[in-house]
Amino acid sequence: MRIILVFICGLVLVGCSSNNIAKNKTTISSNMEFLKINEKVCGEYKSTDDKIYGCGTSSSKSFELAKSKALLQAKVIVSDSLSNSLIKNESQTIKEDTKTGISKTYDSSEVAQIFETSLNQYKIVYDKTFVQGGKYRSFIVIEYKLDT
Repeated sequence: MRIILVFICGLVLVGCSSNNIAKNKTTISSNMEFLKINEKVCGEYKSTDDKIYGCGTSSSKSFELAKSKALLQAKVIVSDSLSNSLIKNESQTIKEDTKTGISKTYDSSEVAQIFETSLNQYKIVYDKTFVQGGKYRSFIVIEYKLDT
């Protein structure tokens, strides 16, 4: 009975610690850890009818540049949700050769244009920087309230 109780307590502790991976860490040691932290941070903030969230992440050897790039990425995500236009061009070339089989070449070009979007009332709701592979990795989440 004691063994089962100790096992259950261990599972609870492991479960609680893995839920707060982004909160308790200061370094990211692997790509799997980066993906878990990215999912935890960005997955926690879901846009609603009243609010739009933008989650930006970036890495740089400069601490301030990593934060600045992450904030810009978060702003672009929110701006893209508010007012955008997507232009996409695709082309496909198929060459057939009897010796080597079929060879395909695919080209895709996408351009997103944002038209006159103003983000002057956003709020930073999450801001944390980690060390990853000798660089700084910043995560910034912004919240933009929609006029209702």
